[in-house]
Amino acid sequence: MLLTPILETIYQYRCKRGFGWWRPWNREELKIFHGNIYENGSGLSYAEQIKDSVIETMLLFTGYSDDGFIENTVISEDTIFRTLFHERVDEKGRKFEGITLSFSLQVESDMFDRVDLIFEDILVDGEFDGEVNQVRLYLSPVSRYVENDYDLFYWDASDRKSLDVFQTAYRDSIYFYEKDTKERAWSEWQHRYLSNFQKRTEVVQSSSFSLC
Repeated sequence: MLLTPILETIYQYRCKRGFGWWRPWNREELKIFHGNIYENGSGLSYAEQIKDSVIETMLLFTGYSDDGFIENTVISEDTIFRTLFHERVDEKGRKFEGITLSFSLQVESDMFDRVDLIFEDILVDGEFDGEVNQVRLYLSPVSRYVENDYDLFYWDASDRKSLDVFQTAYRDSIYFYEKDTKERAWSEWQHRYLSNFQKRTEVVQSSSFSLC
């Protein structure tokens, strides 16, 4: 549609200025093919589990001192919790599939604080083994994001087994994907005109996300 390029340009501008929910690492780096949404506190116990296990483990590695931003953003009763499912090809041509656990808390009209936790499994010899190989954690207060300032923490286990805490969380997320794909599927009117969600290039038989 003719309208699509215009909307895309507007959306990119809004994203850079901190308006709306999306961040560049969602729309530019990942090919998201499905999303589930947990509103009105329905994912609170799930969120608490993630904060107390994976996020605290990530911060322990770095010695990061949380000033309350994570606690407030991840487990507030007003937080909107989304799970986004994606594939990605990196600069070396390696293929990944994975999940973003995304927590957004509105602080102003159409502006949100964000915590995003991304798990990824790498394709080896044409197969995914269901093992977490990379984890990224984005801490993005909107007050800093408008200055292109946020915190990114990264963990890579491409050459060794995943930590149990990461693997357990990834396995739980796959369970909720299979359980909630139809019941909690997230859609917005923009998806009809913008490339927020895209079709997978190929669904590998060993994929953990073959329902979409």
